[in-house]
Amino acid sequence: MTDERPGTTSLPTAGPVPVIPEIPAETTLLAGRIRELVEASVFTDTDGADLREAAEHVAAATALLRERTRDRPLLLSHVDGHQVSVHNPVEGPGNPLAPPMVGVEIDDSGTTTSTALLTAAYEGPPGRVHGGWVASLLDHAVGRAVAVAGHPAMTVSLTVDYRRGTPHGVPLTVHARFTGKEGRKVFARGEIVADGEVTAEATAILVTY
Repeated sequence: MTDERPGTTSLPTAGPVPVIPEIPAETTLLAGRIRELVEASVFTDTDGADLREAAEHVAAATALLRERTRDRPLLLSHVDGHQVSVHNPVEGPGNPLAPPMVGVEIDDSGTTTSTALLTAAYEGPPGRVHGGWVASLLDHAVGRAVAVAGHPAMTVSLTVDYRRGTPHGVPLTVHARFTGKEGRKVFARGEIVADGEVTAEATAILVTY
């Protein structure tokens, strides 16, 4: 099935995912600059004429990037010994939507630890990360944890307990671990820590592919 709406690119829904040996520095640079642009647009108090000029610059950059496109957005690569989705909206260093969540470490118990720093562009309540993004970090973390444990799976249920507001603009530590398996069902837990305090916890049920 493909998307045939005007202005969209028809994307295949199946087929092997392309794998690249490393993430080009320019890909990461571009995503970083777009993140800076998004944050600047959130804080700007400039007047209408400057906003229109900025919009024209953005339109020109968009046209440049559209001169050559792939058939699908997903690419895989390896970073620090771990497979990474280059354009994943949570961890992808090439996706401006992603904070990104980086630095996966695995301890002897199988617990994975990552870090993320979300800017004010992710704000929900004043000074706090939007709860949907909190859930996204946890969902991605538990998926990573079960894959590391040898049970790659998709989330079918994620229960998030918000213990306190998760601040933006400070490093967040995200822990997750595989906790069990019954048939195709896989179980995991995760938590987010900011300034030494747990801000959110999650339990998840996933189903193996």
